[in-house]
Amino acid sequence: MRVDIEKRHIGSYERIAREANKAVRSSVKVNIKKFQKALLQQNISAEDKKKRLAKILHELVISTFSLDASKIRGKKTIENIKLNISLIRDIIQKIKAINNYIEEGLLKELGIIKRPWVMKALKSENPVGYLEKGRKELSKTDIGKIEHTVYELMQRIIFFDRKLLKGYKKKEVNVIQSEKLEIRDLERILFSESELLDVLEAKIPPARKFKARLLKKSIFNSWAPMVFALLSSFETEHSKETEIFSKIKGNNRLRKKIESKIRHIINEKEKMLKIQEKRALAMESFEKISDGHRQAFHDYVSAANM
Repeated sequence: MRVDIEKRHIGSYERIAREANKAVRSSVKVNIKKFQKALLQQNISAEDKKKRLAKILHELVISTFSLDASKIRGKKTIENIKLNISLIRDIIQKIKAINNYIEEGLLKELGIIKRPWVMKALKSENPVGYLEKGRKELSKTDIGKIEHTVYELMQRIIFFDRKLLKGYKKKEVNVIQSEKLEIRDLERILFSESELLDVLEAKIPPARKFKARLLKKSIFNSWAPMVFALLSSFETEHSKETEIFSKIKGNNRLRKKIESKIRHIINEKEKMLKIQEKRALAMESFEKISDGHRQAFHDYVSAANM
């Protein structure tokens, strides 16, 4: 099976492999307080905050999982891993919240979509079913890229045991040198990012369930390479998003819309306590609320999660 993979994706996993090989000689412990401060920062635009969180996610994954599992000893190291994992999962949730805001609010403002996905769900007979159906699973193309990336990472990262590489074979690769990205691709890219983050979160055990046995070589080799591969796939999609936003900023009309929307969200954050007080009343008469009020309500909740 041939895999079509972007040049930027190859650059991403090669960078991860280099950094992981270098980090394996370092301590698992990181400055948790510094990262937590960035997670809680609010005086920043959604786009810039997402860039910062994506960078922190990269640093934490490299620092936490660049391990020679056979040499890990002591409860303190396990506790440090747990702390890191807890923060990684919080960051993933925050990035997904920002994605939800961009998908459901900003894309509508830019005219990329007519009606937000969640609003369509609210109007359907079975909102929960609509939401479950609406979220796409990873495509065969995405899975093929991830499998190829896992294979390449297993070959390049020194602390993975190649003898334990099962189910991954070298594939014929077609390298896509350049891509034509347009503003309308933003919705698809954001959906892909969120799906990749969902799978990444699922591959990282919750802190309370992380046990030393997960660092046993045969077990570690079955899930850690996938964590790095999913990180690479997410970063590839995020780089496309960044490229598209650069194009949007070059368009005066669209840039002004974005700036206006960001100012609006900042102002609304100050009113969040009042919105929370009204939420219970709103939910009691949910069916009678106009679409406009429903959209505003959803925007406020999404903004609160940033």
